[in-house]
Amino acid sequence: MDRKPRRTTENEAQTGFTAIFCGSCGESGELPLVAALRETVRRSPHGVLVRAACPLGHLWCHIRKTSTAHATGQVVLVQRCTSTRRPLGPIILVGPVETAEDIAELTRWLETTPATVDGLPQRLRRFHQAVQN
Repeated sequence: MDRKPRRTTENEAQTGFTAIFCGSCGESGELPLVAALRETVRRSPHGVLVRAACPLGHLWCHIRKTSTAHATGQVVLVQRCTSTRRPLGPIILVGPVETAEDIAELTRWLETTPATVDGLPQRLRRFHQAVQN
């Protein structure tokens, strides 16, 4: 039997996201964050979770670990994409993710297929706004 490939609707094609977290900050208590991100990605048909070595550069991690102003909280980079992994828009910096409530807000936001920071509480927009200014 000759099977034609299933056509993807425009809505289905734009339902993905890639979430990137720092794999170098393990000693800062990121395990609950990673577990929550993994679970969210499992529920998302087109979500991908990437562990990277300092996606913002080693200097970022060093400053975060040694400065009291940036000593807590992870940063997660999120980019909306199609089901075929084609990027849709800019990368969004989320963070600092510091508490269980922050993790819950982040995962809820990811489940909405985020395009902007608008659905995030102000405290999770701080890094994004700092980069934008």
